[in-house]
Amino acid sequence: MAIIISSFKNLINKINNDLGVFCEEFAYTRKKLASLGKAPNRYILFKYEIEDRDWAINEGGGVEIQYHIYLRNGELGYGLGFNTQYVPFANDKTPVEWMKPYGDAFLTLLENNKHQWELLGFGWLEGDEEMLRNPENGSYTLFGKSTNLENNALNDDFYNQMLSDFKGSLFDIYQGVFRLKNEMIYQQKLKKKDMESINEVVEILKYKHNIILQGAPGTGKTYSTAAIALSVLGITDIDLTDHKKVMEHYKSLQDNQIFFTTFHQSLDYEDFIEGLKPHVQTDETGQSIGVTYEPVDGIFKLACRAVQTDESKDIVECIDDYLQTIKGFSNKKEIPTITGNSSLYVWWNEGNTTISVRSVKSTSKKKEDYTPSPLNIDKVKLQATGKGSENNWQQYAQAFIEAVKNAYKTKANKPVVLILDEINRGNISKIFGELITLLEVDKREGSNHPIQVTLPYSKLPFTVPLNLYIIGTMNTTDRSTGSLDYALRRRFAFVTLKSNVEVIEKYYDGIQNQNLKSIAVALFNDIKAFIENPQHLSSELDIDDLMVGHSFFIAATERELFYKMKYEVIPLINEYINDGILNVKVDVKKKAFQAWEALTVIEKETIAES
Repeated sequence: MAIIISSFKNLINKINNDLGVFCEEFAYTRKKLASLGKAPNRYILFKYEIEDRDWAINEGGGVEIQYHIYLRNGELGYGLGFNTQYVPFANDKTPVEWMKPYGDAFLTLLENNKHQWELLGFGWLEGDEEMLRNPENGSYTLFGKSTNLENNALNDDFYNQMLSDFKGSLFDIYQGVFRLKNEMIYQQKLKKKDMESINEVVEILKYKHNIILQGAPGTGKTYSTAAIALSVLGITDIDLTDHKKVMEHYKSLQDNQIFFTTFHQSLDYEDFIEGLKPHVQTDETGQSIGVTYEPVDGIFKLACRAVQTDESKDIVECIDDYLQTIKGFSNKKEIPTITGNSSLYVWWNEGNTTISVRSVKSTSKKKEDYTPSPLNIDKVKLQATGKGSENNWQQYAQAFIEAVKNAYKTKANKPVVLILDEINRGNISKIFGELITLLEVDKREGSNHPIQVTLPYSKLPFTVPLNLYIIGTMNTTDRSTGSLDYALRRRFAFVTLKSNVEVIEKYYDGIQNQNLKSIAVALFNDIKAFIENPQHLSSELDIDDLMVGHSFFIAATERELFYKMKYEVIPLINEYINDGILNVKVDVKKKAFQAWEALTVIEKETIAES
């Protein structure tokens, strides 16, 4: 049997008529997928108004993936099309911008279903994958099937299969592309929002140089520091919203441009800035001859020095090379002291374990190559790497190190980030000491009012470089440590990280578990309502300070979510109640905890009773 096609218009009318109720199903499905106010003409699939056209698309499909059919030169083809030609009513975007999300979604599905779709007889009728991947204005691609007509006769089996494809396989692909496109755009919006949040914090950090991320437990304070650190360091070649990639890059920069430590009540100046550490002295045979106490740099001093350290050059090798240039008294060099008020002569006698040093102002009557201040070479190298010091002549040793750095251009001025986790748990005065003043931007080296101090143990001058950025984190519900030191508070900008239900939704969308998503989101909203209930909230803290962080609602399985509720969330809220932060009756608390442990919400009458 064959169908005689008298005109393309008659064919379109026949198809629309034979599809029957599917036209209405398609119209309402598209309305939902495209978030339309109303469905277009729901009695037809293909719209055909211009008589001389040899093609037609579905009603309303000008800037979307399209049902497409054509009849030209005796060939009938149909399928799903992607059009980047000019559309008069869609001027807020270019044709490519309109169509690209649909093309990307289709290609993603094609990658996983190509063999199956080929078995169904589908293939490229116009264009190809590469053309769809990199579309240009005015292009068109079509994925579908075609057949040749003889004397305007269309095979009946082909026609019936075409109708079946419109209602079946193509409809499935069409919906899949639309849904994936919508999900991809949603994820892009979330990613954009995440980047806007990161950029806002980074902008504040670049302005203030010191910030504290504060918030309730589980809001991602420490988690966020990694992306913020990379951004302020100028890392632009990775997606800062992809935490896995962020942490891979983060680890590669640790102890070079990123330093991390956690504050606690036992931490002090000697651990954080510099302190005296025991060092076993040995003779030439390696036998111990006693113990000395030498200054060793803490993480703050190491981070400050890292700003000016060129990691591409080994300072120890540079010292060895420099010694070769001052071999013998005749090759001595004059170098400035640390203060710059005087100079030193330095030279090295080959084979010696010390560097000869003598002030140019020396009044010694001894011969000119006499050195009253020899520097131990190994200790100079330890001082240069922050692992020890030349305990006899530290300032002369530092002057020598600076001369080496200048000679071999090992000085840099790169940005460095120091992360201070749980900053409010430390005794700030005990940890920072006199350096609290130097944290301010205008007191740093290279600023308008630089301040230099002499460190108590090394006796070396010290400044905080302008390119050091400090990120602290602070738990707003931690009442065991009291309020944050005001001297530190006014030197930092504070950014509150709030518990965010969108993070929970994004996670479960990513693992494609809508059932667990609905449970987790319901628990989040229920617990939030419980905490912010005016009858419960009895302290100076507000919901942003107390709301359990989104990380507590993120779980790979229902069992994991149960563990988090029972052993993390419920004990935390119970602590709020015991500390008087929340004022909740015993019976109300019991009912709430029982509901959350069962991964359900509190019954409405329970809330009313409270």
